[in-house]
Order: sequence, then C-alpha cells, then structure tokens
Amino acid sequence: MSTEPTGAAEPGTAAADPSEPPVPTAPPVPAEPSAESSAVTAPESSEVIGSAAEPAPRKRKLSAGALFLTAVLAGPALGLAVGYGVQASRPETPLPKITASPLAYPAARVDPAALAAAAPKPLNIDGDLRDLLVKKPDGAQDTKRFGTDGWMDAADIAETFGDTKGVFQRLLTNGFRRAAVVAWEADDAQYRVELLQYLPENTGEVIDQVNISTSRADVSRLPGNDDCLIVVHKDAMHYAKSTEQYYYGEAAARKGTVLMHVQVYAKNPVDRAKLEDLAKRQWERIA
Repeated sequence: MSTEPTGAAEPGTAAADPSEPPVPTAPPVPAEPSAESSAVTAPESSEVIGSAAEPAPRKRKLSAGALFLTAVLAGPALGLAVGYGVQASRPETPLPKITASPLAYPAARVDPAALAAAAPKPLNIDGDLRDLLVKKPDGAQDTKRFGTDGWMDAADIAETFGDTKGVFQRLLTNGFRRAAVVAWEADDAQYRVELLQYLPENTGEVIDQVNISTSRADVSRLPGNDDCLIVVHKDAMHYAKSTEQYYYGEAAARKGTVLMHVQVYAKNPVDRAKLEDLAKRQWERIA
C-alpha cells in the first residue's frame, strides 16, 4: 500500500506552491485537418460561419400613396416627352404672309368748325351748379340753414334725414359728387331746391337716390317729360323725433349726371299747381 499523497508530483518535478498563482499555458494548436477530415467537417464549419454572418436586408415594399405620387409625378413628364416627340416629328408649317390694307385719305379736307358744330353739345353741368338754380321769389324769407354758401356735402344732406347714417353711406356708395341748394319760406311752407351731381358711371341710377315714396300720394309728370316725377302726399307726416305735423310734396328729374330735387314742407296740404310750376321752371334751367 502506497503512502504517497494522491496529488504528489511526478519525480523530477518540483511540487507546486499552493500560494503562487498558476502560470497560464499557451492553448494547444490544432493540427491541420487532412483532406478526408476537411471533407467531413466542411458542412459543420460552413454552418457556423453562416450563422455568425449578418442577416440579408429585407426588400422594402412601396405603399399605395408612394405609388400614386410616383404616377402623378411621372405622368406629366412622360406626356410632355411623348408630345414633344410627336410635335418634333411633324413637318414645319409655313406661316401666311403679313398683309395690310393700304392707307386711304379723304378726297376733301374736313372743316373743323363744321365738325364741331355737328358734334353733340355738352351738358351744361360742368360749371357752377348754383348758377343753374331757380331764384328765390321776391318777398320770400331766405333760409340759410342748409349747407354753406349754397353748397352741400354728403354730411349736410344726410343731416336733413332721420336715417342720417344710412343716407350718408348711400350717398358715398352711389357716387355722390357735389350738390347746390337754395331754400326759402313763403305762405306757411318751406321750399328747398337741390341739384345733386353724381359720377358719370352712376348716371343711370341717380334718379333712384332720393328714395321717392308714392304710397298714398298723387303722382304725375311734367307735360312732355317722362323723366320727371311729381308726388303730393295726402296724409300729414311727422318730423324726425318730433310730434309736429307737416304735409309733403316733391318733384325729381334727371339731366345727365345731375338730379333735380324739389321739396315742399307745408302746414296745410301742398298746392300741386305751385309745386308743378316750380319744378317746371327749375327743369328749364338745366334742360
């Protein structure tokens, strides 16, 4: 029976000191495989290499929106290219020759004076409108509370109506330019005659700017003048924000860009004959 310890070293070698760390040794070098061994182990090595390699990237599929956008962008370009190719293959078309009629001159010279006399006469509405107003009757009391020195602007006219803001806006919107006025008092009645001028592009609508009401009124026209309207109201009216009553009559007519407007405010029913005479005399001054 042997008395040597189980972990004793072989003869000729020193026993390992348990206090010192073991010295690492080089890993064993594998022997080169032979042809037969390599043929046998080749599938195993290739499987290892293939498993260690990175996976191949997956192909990305285009969405329906990307396909539609591609078609939208490529469609015009393809159509332009096809159209250009078709047009380029066509033969050139020669343009027609430029022709012009020869100049012609009248045989006789035109007389400038005769030409000016044959032209339509301009309307007498470009000067001072105050000169076209009827004159105040003798003995009548002059009323100077309308406008300044015979002129009225849009604000002055609007202040004479109850709906001041609305009238002012309509005047400016409808092409109001200027207005001349004369006013007086006689026989318990107030008279006011206005000549309102509008811009040329609003000429056709100026007759509607005075908003003449024909409800419960006698309506007539000046003889031979279909553009003149004479209205005499039957019932008494009230002044704005007042209980004072009055009877009202008015006449309106248009000449070019000028609107004639005659108004009467009376304590008694308006005399139609006087209103018609005043409207006739004012119309004759602008006609």
